[in-house]
Amino acid sequence: MDEGTGEGRRALPEAVWAAVREDFVAGLSASQCCRRHGVSESGLRARAAREGWRRVDQVWTPPNRLDPWDEGVALEEKVGGNVEEVELSELAYIARMRMLRAVLRGDAVEALRWRRVAQAMDQEEADLAWYIEREEARRFRQPGSGSATVDPV
Repeated sequence: MDEGTGEGRRALPEAVWAAVREDFVAGLSASQCCRRHGVSESGLRARAAREGWRRVDQVWTPPNRLDPWDEGVALEEKVGGNVEEVELSELAYIARMRMLRAVLRGDAVEALRWRRVAQAMDQEEADLAWYIEREEARRFRQPGSGSATVDPV
C-alpha cells in the first residue's frame, strides 16, 4: 500500500496530470485523455472539478453569478434582492429564456431542466390563482360577511 494516499495504487506524477490537463483543456474528450495518458475517467473528472479545469469549448461563468445579459440580472436589480416582490410569471419567463439559450448551445439536458422550472412556476401560479379564487368565493358565501349569500345553482 502506498503511504500518504491510503490506496493500493501509486499516485500519478504531476507531469502526467499536467499533460492530461493540457489535452483536456484543449478540447480532447475525457475518454480520449484517459486512453492517451492511462488515467481513470473518474480520477480525471474529480481532479478537473477540484482544480476548476475548463475546456476551451465551454464558457466559464463564475459560480452563483449570472451572465450580464441574463434576464435574471434585471429582475434582481428591480426587486433589490427582495424575493417576495418577484412574480411567478417573471420567473417562468426567465426560465424559458434560459431554456432557449441552452437549446442554442446544444445543451439538451439543461434545456429540459429549465423547461421543468418554467412549468413548475406556471403550475404554482395556477395553483395560487385557484386558491385565491376559492377563498374569495368562500368569503362571498359566508353568512354575516356583509355580502349577499348566493347559493350555487
